[in-house]
Amino acid sequence: MKRFWGILLTLTLVSFPTWSQKSVLKMTVLSTGSAYPIEGSTIQGGSWFKKFKMTHPAFLFQHPKGTVLFDTGLGRTAEKQTQDVVWWARIATEFSQDEATNGPVADQLKKMNIKLDKIIVSHVHFDHVSGLADLPDVPVEIQPQELAFTKTKDASPAVFPSLFSEKTLWKTYELENKEYEGYPKSRDVFADGSLVLVGLPGHTPGSVGLFVNISATQRAFLVGDTVWNSEAIEKGVPKFWLARMFADNKPDEVLKRIEELQALHKRKPEILIVPSHDAASVDALKKMIGQDL
Repeated sequence: MKRFWGILLTLTLVSFPTWSQKSVLKMTVLSTGSAYPIEGSTIQGGSWFKKFKMTHPAFLFQHPKGTVLFDTGLGRTAEKQTQDVVWWARIATEFSQDEATNGPVADQLKKMNIKLDKIIVSHVHFDHVSGLADLPDVPVEIQPQELAFTKTKDASPAVFPSLFSEKTLWKTYELENKEYEGYPKSRDVFADGSLVLVGLPGHTPGSVGLFVNISATQRAFLVGDTVWNSEAIEKGVPKFWLARMFADNKPDEVLKRIEELQALHKRKPEILIVPSHDAASVDALKKMIGQDL
C-alpha cells in the first residue's frame, strides 16, 4: 500500500508543474502608448473603412526569484528617437503617449517603487525597446542573432540608432533543446515553468515569444509582432503587404510562425495568444489576470 501511494504521489508531481499548484508569479501590463491605424494596414484583407486600436505595452513579472520586464514599450524620448529615420518610416511609427496610456515604463516603475533585475526583449524594433534608454543600469537579455541584427547596416527601418548605446548592459542567451508546447527549443526563465521563452524567428532573426503560466487556468502566450492583429491567426494571413516590407525581416518565416500559432490554438485553446499591439487581446489578458482595464 505504501508503494502504491508513493507511485501515485510521484505521478501527481510529474503530471502537474509547480505553477499549477500555487501561483508565485504576479503579472502587470504597463501601457506606454497607443495608435489607431486603418485596420487594412495591419492585416491582409482588413477593412480600409475602420480603425484598429493598437497599444504599446510592457509586461512586468514579479517572482520570488526576480523582477523581470518583457519589452519596454515607448520611452521618455520616443518622439526624438523617431527623428533618426526617413519621413515615411516616421509616418509608419506614429503613436500617442497621452495620460490614458500611463506614460513611459521607467516613470511607471518609479511610481510603483519597483526595481528591475533584468529586461528580456521580444525583439529590437523601436516600439519594443524605446524605453531601454531610460533604464541604462538594468541587464538586457537577448538572443545573439537579435543583438547582431541591431548592428547590421540598414537592418530594418524599425531599428533606430538612438535606441542603443555602448552602456546598454546586453546579456545574450541561447534557447535550450527542450521542446515546449510544440516549439523545439525553449528557455525556462525561473526554472519552475512560470515563464518560458520560445523562438519566433521571422519578424526579426531572434524574435522570441513568452509563455506565461500563472496558474492552470491562467495561461497566455505573448507573441510580440509575429502578427499585429489577432484575427491574422484565426484567418492564417500575414500583415498587409506594405507593412510586411517595412516590418518583417523574413515574411515567409512569419507565415510559418502563424501556422504554428494556429496549431497551438487548436491543441490548447485555453492558452490566450496575445499579439503585443492588439489592444483587444491585451485587454483580454488584463481581464484574465484581474487587472483593471
